[in-house]
Amino acid sequence: MLTFTCILSGCDYLDSIKGIGFKKAHRLVYDNGADIKQILKKIRREGKHLIPKDYEQTFEKALLTFKF
Repeated sequence: MLTFTCILSGCDYLDSIKGIGFKKAHRLVYDNGADIKQILKKIRREGKHLIPKDYEQTFEKALLTFKF
């Protein structure tokens, strides 16, 4: 959960989503669990933030980088 929150709030391995800081990222991960598809779906529904192209795929690569 911490790794998801840190990556979602912004890291060097992918473009961050403007307007998503640590608090917002923590709330999203807490509410939706470690499911990036569900988290991105919720962000898209809000319509307040622009998600960079290929964010989900790049997120997975960043997650693997932190794991290994």
